[in-house]
Amino acid sequence: MLKGKQEEMLIDPKTIKRYLRKLPPALLGVDNTELIEILEMTHGSYNLNFHVRVNQKEFIFRINIEQQSGLSNQIEYEFKTLKFLESHRIAPKVYHFDNSRKHFDFGILIEEYLQGPPLSLEEEDMSKVTELLVKLHSLEPGGIPFVIWQDPLADTYDLVRNDLAGYETKKTSNKKTINLAKELLAKTELVVAVKRNLFKADSLNHTDVALDNFIQTSKGLRLIDWEKPRVDDCSYDISCFLSEPAQLWCSPKVLNSKEREIFLYNYAQLSSKNLDHISEKARIREPLISLHWILWGATKLCDLNERRTVPELLRAHEEKTTRYERIADPENIEKLLESL
Repeated sequence: MLKGKQEEMLIDPKTIKRYLRKLPPALLGVDNTELIEILEMTHGSYNLNFHVRVNQKEFIFRINIEQQSGLSNQIEYEFKTLKFLESHRIAPKVYHFDNSRKHFDFGILIEEYLQGPPLSLEEEDMSKVTELLVKLHSLEPGGIPFVIWQDPLADTYDLVRNDLAGYETKKTSNKKTINLAKELLAKTELVVAVKRNLFKADSLNHTDVALDNFIQTSKGLRLIDWEKPRVDDCSYDISCFLSEPAQLWCSPKVLNSKEREIFLYNYAQLSSKNLDHISEKARIREPLISLHWILWGATKLCDLNERRTVPELLRAHEEKTTRYERIADPENIEKLLESL
């Protein structure tokens, strides 16, 4: 049964069924598309995800309401990324994308439905994350025109500076958050100038490795939501995973200093990279990535307060209000400043 009232969804499930019935069955790997069930719908921060069953085979039918990447062809970009990853047992299998907007007002993507428990921050799960990230970062991203951050540390600084500029335009923005963010950027500006040469665009990164983007399937750990992958320094994913605000987005529990050290040690061992080098890059980059998460959450709260949230995603963001408040707390920036 679908979650939520039909009138709240703004997307008619019958339209999805009609669309699926028009697709060649072979495209989805089924004999026919006569029997279609829509089992549930879950709200993402940028999309609506329908869990559908077509002739006993299960899929995610995703309607992409907003763009995270800023790319006009984001759905196609994600589709090509998933096709590239298909043989590496990292991501879900993908079947179809449609960016024509002939049937829906938004781009759509059909991918494999993955079933399994969510990731935790327990030691056993951490080792699985390490293995997956090392595998991802070792891939040669040839043949796909991935977005590339040629100057990874400086590009991260610019990202956060733009986050802050956007947040400052909000009528309900928090002045304390703004002042603390400016202080952190001022303190990291010199570090960026001095240390930027340590960072190389040599690895494919997911860039959004929050806990709820990992699924523990019967075939192993998988990473979902490949909306904005890019070629970057491996320290982006590492710093994102270690970021306390990113962890707080999914759970009140965060990794302690010992657990963080173990994660970095295991990553260095498995990837044959220098531990001191990896640790230094994470130490430098993590505060900026954490501030990016904080400003993202704070901006989403402003959009809700100012009624700027698009109607299709209103319920999704309302459901996440507590999570946004948890990561947008100015105390999280104060902690970052204390760590510098």
